[in-house]
Amino acid sequence: MFKKHKNLFLFLILVLALGVTYFFEERGNLNAQKLESQKTEILNAEKLGELQGVKGLKLDIMKKGELYYSRDNQLPLAPARLAEFFKILSGVKVNTFLKPEDIAKVGRSFYIPDDAMKLTFLFDKGEISFSLGKKLEFDQTFYMEVTKEGKTQIVIARDDSPDPGVYQNDKDYQRSDAKFKRLQIIFMLTNLYFYDTRIFKDFYTDEKAINFDEITISTFRNKKYSINFKDTSTTPAAPKSLGYFEENWISFHKALTNLSGRTIISPYEPSALSEILSQFEINDRQRRKITLSVYKKFGDQNGYFLMSSLDKSLYVLKPEEARYFFVNVQDFWNKRIIPQDREFKLGISFFDNKNDEVTISDKELFKVTSTNSKIHPRSLEFKKLLDFLKMEGDHVSEMTEKPSEILKKNIMRLSFDNRALSVILEDNDAVLVDIDQKIKIHHYVGATLPFSIKRADYFE
Repeated sequence: MFKKHKNLFLFLILVLALGVTYFFEERGNLNAQKLESQKTEILNAEKLGELQGVKGLKLDIMKKGELYYSRDNQLPLAPARLAEFFKILSGVKVNTFLKPEDIAKVGRSFYIPDDAMKLTFLFDKGEISFSLGKKLEFDQTFYMEVTKEGKTQIVIARDDSPDPGVYQNDKDYQRSDAKFKRLQIIFMLTNLYFYDTRIFKDFYTDEKAINFDEITISTFRNKKYSINFKDTSTTPAAPKSLGYFEENWISFHKALTNLSGRTIISPYEPSALSEILSQFEINDRQRRKITLSVYKKFGDQNGYFLMSSLDKSLYVLKPEEARYFFVNVQDFWNKRIIPQDREFKLGISFFDNKNDEVTISDKELFKVTSTNSKIHPRSLEFKKLLDFLKMEGDHVSEMTEKPSEILKKNIMRLSFDNRALSVILEDNDAVLVDIDQKIKIHHYVGATLPFSIKRADYFE
């Protein structure tokens, strides 16, 4: 994966090793030429071969093949986070080399007070180390110590990367320590930060190649069901009159494709997992099988812990990632019944059973007209009703009542596209009932209906 980026990584290391370009106030004098010569000697990392690893205070990265891994547990590291790491470090440049005699006057510890703030880059034929010193008070520069092949040099360096701070004036900006604090964080990063927490990183070389065929889903909340991406269907199937909500299929597939954990626990003891919450049994289009299981407890810890059949790591999920494991089969159904055309005839009746018919034009300009010159429709009320019909229902249930029982509960009847719907109230739900198809679409509305059920509000 990193082979094609090898030269880039070496370049970034060279930049980290105090910059490709140095700025000298008197480039024409002999002293500047001597410093330029020293620079070339220090930065010549190409002779050291390929980068094989990085060590820090809590960091120990190694290269194996074309990838980089955590040395202690052999976990693969995320390319994006490694690139971010090197990009920030690539902003470091040198302002000035300090003379050994000046350093000796106050001692090395004045410039480099904490030896733990150190990063070492390991190559085939040697290594380069950088120790982050303290920040200067009057500007954004800081001290840094470079060691290569036993030769050490302390310099004044700066960070040319974008500044993360917000400032009231130029003086605050010039003395800001925002960049320096960010570098301190970089020097203190652990292997944990770089873990590649993508669930499918080893199974697919490219996330675009992920093609799920069928997923069987079992959760503690719902009965087992399956979703088939090949023909966009579910088992149990959506009621014939509803069909499927394509946007949810696309977003769900994308979410699984990019699924990743907040962090990884490895190694771990599977017997410490308890209270299974959800399980996905996945078949992809190469006829390979994957099992993902989410548990509530890991030892005495509560959370969302994902065990995958793809590897031996335990993934700790964020709640927003875990929610995809609790989808309901109805989340893939199109839980609404709406007119097919932008202009249509709507039949409507209320408690008095008096039938009215209007023509609705749901275009740029919403209009309602009636062939009966004695009545004048109020467009605003009809628009509220149509907006309600367009809303996705909360859930669908089977109509178990007799049609006569539904008719007794009617607060409104609607007809369009040769379909007849009854509107009834159940608890805090407004329910659309398709008697012919024997289904009920429930909309939670609480104590207030989003549309009127009085004829007088619809007609003048």
